[in-house]
Amino acid sequence: MKICTFAGHANIYFENKSMVKSILKGEIINLIENENVGKFYCGEKGNFDNLCAECVHEVRNDYPFIESDMFFSYIPGKKDKFVIDPYKEFNWTIYPEGLEFVPQKLAIIKRNEWMVNVSSFLIAYIDHEWGGAYRTLDYQINILHSPF
Repeated sequence: MKICTFAGHANIYFENKSMVKSILKGEIINLIENENVGKFYCGEKGNFDNLCAECVHEVRNDYPFIESDMFFSYIPGKKDKFVIDPYKEFNWTIYPEGLEFVPQKLAIIKRNEWMVNVSSFLIAYIDHEWGGAYRTLDYQINILHSPF
């Protein structure tokens, strides 16, 4: 079973949200049906992460065998609020090993790199060439073109 992870900017402009959601669901279904993807890794920060989790949850109605896991970039605290309840909507909630030793300002980047390293596919929402989502896409592209 292959794994797909997501990376995208924290903000999705309202006028683009329905279009992004439609494309996202189509790509998720394509990966399930044509690429043997059975597991999806979602982050927990930002609008794109929430939209990915929502899409995977909706697609599970037609493909109940797929799994959806949420990866934390920080150890959850009492004041953390999530749009989607991570303990009900996901098969697993995971805090990647070793992330506790990473400086907090790099936690999301290192979590994204970890998810890319263990995934077969990345679906990215990028509309500018800076920030963590762009850096994650660049990281994934460099892995694909690495001679090692």
